[in-house]
Amino acid sequence: MANWIKWRDLKFEEEINLWAWHIDFYMEEGAQYWQDLDFERVGQKPFHFNTEMPKPWATDPHCIYDLDCFPKAVISFEKLLNHTTGPSELRKIANVLRGKKNMTVIKDEAIGCIWEESFIHARAPNNFNRNTGGLPAAAYKFTNAQMRSILDKLNFMRNKYSQGKWTNIPVAMDIVSVLDDYIADVEQEFVQMVIDPSPTPAPNSDYHQNLVDWYESVGRGNRYSVDKVRQMRGYWPLVKHLYNETESEDATQPSNTSQP
Repeated sequence: MANWIKWRDLKFEEEINLWAWHIDFYMEEGAQYWQDLDFERVGQKPFHFNTEMPKPWATDPHCIYDLDCFPKAVISFEKLLNHTTGPSELRKIANVLRGKKNMTVIKDEAIGCIWEESFIHARAPNNFNRNTGGLPAAAYKFTNAQMRSILDKLNFMRNKYSQGKWTNIPVAMDIVSVLDDYIADVEQEFVQMVIDPSPTPAPNSDYHQNLVDWYESVGRGNRYSVDKVRQMRGYWPLVKHLYNETESEDATQPSNTSQP
């Protein structure tokens, strides 16, 4: 739990943005939120993620030359499990596959039966709780400020896909429906958090830097270190200019460390 809290507090804003950008990527037909040479797509130095301001972003070449990235359907995991909405969600999947080459899809009237047998009467246990050795999901909490950020992002995305060019677009309408459910759930939890707030730690001016140091110590925080990148013979010439002169010079100097 201690490491999860560190990860949460360091990466929260980035992760909630990535969640939204993932939706935008498909809805905007390949809107590329990462920079071309950021092959790990982590937005770490010397790269950064794009923001809402300079849109439209570049389009992922795969969405130009290889496939149509606009979503054919929006499937909600929560709705798929629900007795009332489950068959309709499953029917969306069937309708996308129906008529495709080498695909055989059951008749529409059998979808309800398939849903019942798959989700209600299935003999094999589900794996919804795959981490059986860990803490329950309810143990992983967010701060009040983080919950407010989650709610703000949900409302932002809901407003974005409920107006303008997205009006009456079926997949956008489905996204809005899912977001409405998420907003209601988060609002309900947030109200309880405001009524009964958790204790907050004392201010610590070194906290963020401590998190950065920890993230680097576990091998996740400096993915494009100059020492690593300069070993990539075909890649280093493309990105060398993104590092400051001191870093580039240091990276090209031979080591003074003698070898035994």
